[in-house]
Amino acid sequence: MNHYLPKKAEILYSEQYPFDKKLFRIKASLDFTPGQFVEISLPGIGEFPVSICSSPSEKEYFEICVKKMGRVTSYLMNFGEGDFIGFRGPLGNGFPMEKVRGKDVVVIAGGLGILPLRSFIKESIRRKWCNSLKILYGVREPDDMLFRNELEEWAGEAEVIEVFEKGGKRQGYVSDFIEEAELNGNEIAFVCGPPAMFVPVVTKLLN
Repeated sequence: MNHYLPKKAEILYSEQYPFDKKLFRIKASLDFTPGQFVEISLPGIGEFPVSICSSPSEKEYFEICVKKMGRVTSYLMNFGEGDFIGFRGPLGNGFPMEKVRGKDVVVIAGGLGILPLRSFIKESIRRKWCNSLKILYGVREPDDMLFRNELEEWAGEAEVIEVFEKGGKRQGYVSDFIEEAELNGNEIAFVCGPPAMFVPVVTKLLN
C-alpha cells in the first residue's frame, strides 16, 4: 500500500459552527494517537493538514473540524453527509500519552487549539488516565466556543474554566485565569493555541 496516496472516505455527518467552522465525521478505521493529524485531499482542488479531534477509541470513524481560510477549505464547506473526500495519515508524532497515566494534568487551549486537545481530553476521560484533569479554554466571544455540550459533559469529570476576550463570566485572556485553576506545581501541561498565547501561558506555568 502506498501511504502517500490519499484514501477515499465517506462523510458520515457534518455540523456547521459559527464563524465559518464545520465539523466532519469521516468513515474510516484510523489507528492514531491524540495530537496527530491528517492531510485532507479534494481531487482537482488541493489538500491541507488538519488535526484529528476525535477519540482514538472510536474505531469506525474519525473527526476533523475545519475553518474556512482558503481555496480548499472554502470548497470543503460545501460538502456534507454522503460526500467523499480523500485523506492521508495519521501523520505527526502525537502526544506522549503514557506519561500522563496517574498524573495531574492541565490542558490550556486558545481558539482552534482545542481541536487536537479535544482528542486528548476525550481519550483521557474515557480511559481515566489522569489523577486529575483541569481544562482552561479561551476564545474571543461565547459564540466562538466549540463543543459547548461536550464542555458541560467534561465538567463532570474535570475542572473546566471558560474564558472570553469579551462577553461571558470571565473576560480576558486564558493566561489571566491560570491562578484560578489552583495548580499544585506538579501537573503535566498540554498547551495549544495562537502563538501570542504561549509566552504568557508558559511564563505563568513555570512560575
